[in-house]
Amino acid sequence: MYGLIEAGGTKFVLAQADAQGNLHNITTIPTQTPDLTLPQIYNYFRKVKLHGLSLACFGPLELNRDLPTYGYITDTPKVAWRNCPIVPNLAEQLPIDSLIFDTDVNFAALGEYYFGRGEGSRSTLYLTVGTGIGGGFVQDGNIFKGVSHPEMGHVLVKPCPGDDFAGCCPYHHNCLEGMASGPAIMHRYGCQATELGTNHVVWSYIADYLAQALLTYTVVLRPERICLGGGVMQNPALLPQVQERFTAYAGNYLPLPPAATYITLPKLNGRSALYGCLAGLLPAEKISNLQAQLAKAAKANE
Repeated sequence: MYGLIEAGGTKFVLAQADAQGNLHNITTIPTQTPDLTLPQIYNYFRKVKLHGLSLACFGPLELNRDLPTYGYITDTPKVAWRNCPIVPNLAEQLPIDSLIFDTDVNFAALGEYYFGRGEGSRSTLYLTVGTGIGGGFVQDGNIFKGVSHPEMGHVLVKPCPGDDFAGCCPYHHNCLEGMASGPAIMHRYGCQATELGTNHVVWSYIADYLAQALLTYTVVLRPERICLGGGVMQNPALLPQVQERFTAYAGNYLPLPPAATYITLPKLNGRSALYGCLAGLLPAEKISNLQAQLAKAAKANE
């Protein structure tokens, strides 16, 4: 049995997976402070013998094995979690043969690449737009990393005409996360995105900022597929606006698929990161078996 953890800004999703890739006992717990949240994780996984554990975690994370803070959550806006040694803690508390970890968006990108919108392509970019904004890129089954993981939410964007909001990122102000995340909406209006009407002017601003960023990622990385996940993307009116603005910004410079097929919502119904966690643990032949199993299930549900 494999253990899977998706650690997000508002909740942790815990799951177990068998050797055939079936998910079991999916449990959600709120993201509180480490001293309240981590013991619940230990208790959940101590009930089963684990072959391996995979963690998809909000960041920033330290991925450099040569540093003493390897496996730590570092300069996160979630103050209680700053400098939390989450990976060393898990390794110490749980008897496991192997433990792998990466950012939640990197594993979400991997999940969509193998089992979702990116299946059959050579590259997939995943962007989550929610409590924060982050992105992951997978090429030929490999998660892209430089010195560390990408911080796609912190590319700068040009403010829209009529938008006088200065941005809420404490580091960059008018970066994508500072202008288009869930907290950006809260800072603007004092309410959650779900409390605003689907035609509120803020959605045109957010669509524009997302389109600016997606064009940047496109000209740099040239992904074959782009998936937009996260709570902010739940507004059904947002995606078409993003696609429209992206098309306008892209012009005729690059040979691209129509935006309606190039930029989509994820396919895996909120389980992209969990399936990415599983893909990181499975050998290639088991990934192929799981792809066939999921395709068969999808066909049966048509």
